[in-house]
Amino acid sequence: MPLIFRLSPLDGSACNKNAGYQKEIHMTNGTQWRSWFINDRWFRDLPALLQDSLLTGMRQRRVTPGKSIFQRGDPAPGLYALLTGSLRINPLKPQQADMPPAEGYRPFWFGEASLFDDLPATHDVFAQDAVILLHMAHGPLKQLLTDHPPLWRHFRELLGRKLGLAVPAVEDITLMPTEERVAFRLLMLAEAYGEMDRSVRSVPLADMASNRCLGLSGEVVERVLGEFAERQIVRRDHDLIHVLDTEWLRETALHRLTGADA
Repeated sequence: MPLIFRLSPLDGSACNKNAGYQKEIHMTNGTQWRSWFINDRWFRDLPALLQDSLLTGMRQRRVTPGKSIFQRGDPAPGLYALLTGSLRINPLKPQQADMPPAEGYRPFWFGEASLFDDLPATHDVFAQDAVILLHMAHGPLKQLLTDHPPLWRHFRELLGRKLGLAVPAVEDITLMPTEERVAFRLLMLAEAYGEMDRSVRSVPLADMASNRCLGLSGEVVERVLGEFAERQIVRRDHDLIHVLDTEWLRETALHRLTGADA
């Protein structure tokens, strides 16, 4: 059963369900969305530079039911904000899950995990019904962070809220002890969509590889995963890793670099 995340329309005319195509429009009027975003817990605490960059740099997408937002293997997706409609996440082996009420998740931000590993998309994301999203592509967003490094911490906070821990700076991740690095990477792959995707617990082994977020050889990763399997933290199934105990991963990933021991 696919995972579904649903939002209510902004107004009666927000989504044209008869449209048979995807429409992409440059968001030229940032003030149109400021009043909507300013009530969002993450957005309202951003510095003006980042707020303005998102409002003027994001593009609006209207996607019709069944159409793809992005698919596994596509280039790094960048940052999305779901405003209206429902998304379907297609995990490898979905499990039944109760989705949280949608009212508290407008906008719902997703895709920011790609900023940390610079790797292709790890999920298939489709429009369940007519949706409206805002999107900032990976390249311009990474350039913004390159030009203004202090802005990184806001995306660490966004990802950290989904993972349930403080995310270390990218350059510090590979300084974490080996076991904690593997736990962090597994948690990132399993939980990066937060409440939208809580039942996704199957991670392809190929997705573990990341110089930025792991920096370990395949042999070392296999050894650590074997130890996790012996402790029933994960279960191996050929090239899949089934996460059995996310809370253990979370506690293990809470290294001093994340601020847990500060």
